[in-house]
Amino acid sequence: MHRIILDTDPGIDDALALFLALASPEIQLEALTTVCGNVNLDHTTRNALALLSLAGREDIPVAAGASRPLILPHGDAASVHGLNGLGQLQLPESRITAHPQHAVDLIIERVMQAPGEITLVAIGPLTNLALALHKEPRIARAVREVYIMGGALRVPGNVTPAAEFNIYCDPHAAHVVFHAGWPLRIVSLDVTHQVSLTPVDFAQLATSLDGSVKHAILQMTDFYFNVFQAEIATKAFHMHDPLCLAATFLPDLITWQPAYVDVELQGTLTLGETVADFKQLTQANMQAPVAVDAAGFRTLFLERIGQAYL
Repeated sequence: MHRIILDTDPGIDDALALFLALASPEIQLEALTTVCGNVNLDHTTRNALALLSLAGREDIPVAAGASRPLILPHGDAASVHGLNGLGQLQLPESRITAHPQHAVDLIIERVMQAPGEITLVAIGPLTNLALALHKEPRIARAVREVYIMGGALRVPGNVTPAAEFNIYCDPHAAHVVFHAGWPLRIVSLDVTHQVSLTPVDFAQLATSLDGSVKHAILQMTDFYFNVFQAEIATKAFHMHDPLCLAATFLPDLITWQPAYVDVELQGTLTLGETVADFKQLTQANMQAPVAVDAAGFRTLFLERIGQAYL
């Protein structure tokens, strides 16, 4: 059993990662912590609460975290995820409210109460993790492992030619997280761009999902395909965050290699670029992806979601 805190900025693919987590018996989801990213903090927190209610899991606490990056102004991805973060999906207000603790304090408390047991899975900007490290550096030794969805090591970025969105949103936080000395795996665009689903895949899910979750998934992905993807003339939904989540309990889906990875903080054209050195292994600060079993992940996702929400 993998005890996970999911740090997230829902986000269409964040929502799919959450549904996969809830559908996976290997995972005990301890909490959701929210951060500004795809949309502002109010929206990401509301979305997290509403998605849990939709899935019938109101027992899982949601703690709101950082409302802005450490230094830079907040830049969102509403053009990709819609103004509320979930495309055209309008969910009712959740019956539950956010946890009274700040996300940073909840992360620290849960990790320190169970040394070696909690895995942090960050699928948004890394502001909450950086603030937690600053407030309680001992979490770096107490955490079981850290997975982050972010970066572009040997491929172009997706928000600039150099940078991936999550890292670009708060590169200073990423720098802190990369150099914390904890066991870290990065799931970057190098592999997430190899794993995608099509409108046909999502339509097939509709035959096995219950009405409410089916409606949510189809509405979110329809927005992505019909509004955002229409602008760039492609029909592929890259499964960035679900792949990162799946790797926490099936790490062999990805082929890993030790690497030293840093983030550019000064470049006018390269701010947020993740620069990877796969040769200086004595300085490696994380496990980086070099290949992915795309077919295996696709089968896993479709089967888990299809079976969990009958």
